[in-house]
Amino acid sequence: AETVTETTVEAPVVEEFDTLQNETIQTPIVGDVVALENVNDPVFSSGAMGQGIAVKPSQGVVYAPADAEVSIAFATGHAYGLKTTNGAEILIHVGIDTVSMNGEGFEQKVAQGDKVKAGDVLGTFDSNKIAAAGLDDTTMVIVTNTADYASVTPVASGSVVKGDAIIEVKA
Repeated sequence: AETVTETTVEAPVVEEFDTLQNETIQTPIVGDVVALENVNDPVFSSGAMGQGIAVKPSQGVVYAPADAEVSIAFATGHAYGLKTTNGAEILIHVGIDTVSMNGEGFEQKVAQGDKVKAGDVLGTFDSNKIAAAGLDDTTMVIVTNTADYASVTPVASGSVVKGDAIIEVKA
């Protein structure tokens, strides 16, 4: 017969981010890489929102940078928040001050709660309309939960195409 001894073990409180995994984030934008500190918006360039990278678009499509769930899809289509299956929280912000365009020139293809695969189209934008509004279409890709990681490192330079790695996160 089996003897079962009951022992009470205090379970450690596991914070959600203990499950983070190393991950490579792909570029959501085809274009030319810009260092985040060179972006003309102090909220992003200071790293206040998190570490990341920016891309000056050469085409107006926003791709999912990883397998993820859409956590925020702004009605104006200018920004997307994603939580990857590995735990990275990513903000893709198309252009600087583009919220002021109220969605003009932006088309959103996903909604909050949608599951996306790396490379799926999240939305499109018209760089000419952004320029006509006197705004900059440089697109920021930020890991908003940077503090949860040991490191968040931009790994791209020059031109990037769909599928290229742009950020490495290490848990």
